[in-house]
Amino acid sequence: MHSATLAAMSDVRGIDPQMLEKLRRGVPLVLGRTGRFRFDGADVTHPRVQSALRGGLDVTPEGEPIVHLGGQWCYLTVEDCPLRATAVQARGDALQLRLDDGRTLPLVLETLWEEPHQGLRASVPAASSGRPLAVRFTNAASMQLSEWIHFGDDDVAVLEIGPVRHTIGTTSP
Repeated sequence: MHSATLAAMSDVRGIDPQMLEKLRRGVPLVLGRTGRFRFDGADVTHPRVQSALRGGLDVTPEGEPIVHLGGQWCYLTVEDCPLRATAVQARGDALQLRLDDGRTLPLVLETLWEEPHQGLRASVPAASSGRPLAVRFTNAASMQLSEWIHFGDDDVAVLEIGPVRHTIGTTSP
């Protein structure tokens, strides 16, 4: 990371930017494939701590996963996607995703794709920065979405909602 970026990230207490970067990278926080947080190998089990961590998920301008807690943030390891879609609902000719961070956001069809052998994915804006965060569809959300998915003669999946047709690709958009 550039020294100007490090200097801009240091807080008002004047912590040396390189030391602050080392501290932020040294936090042993992991978001597992199933959406469970672990700290130093132990599951984070308190619901309000889980909620605070999930609500603070973001990425740096360079795309590295981070989590905000209050005015501070640190890096974390994300084993799959930072967020999960837990439900899909129709609103008129659009679909809404219910996310495990508590938000309900529109499904932007251009971000929807199927990761081979892993399942459906999309992107939503991070709550704090608006930068794109990857979303993995849970089994329940995938089943709900399947109501609008049809397969053509060429076995290509197409999502149809109202007059809109979107081919679901197998590579990241």
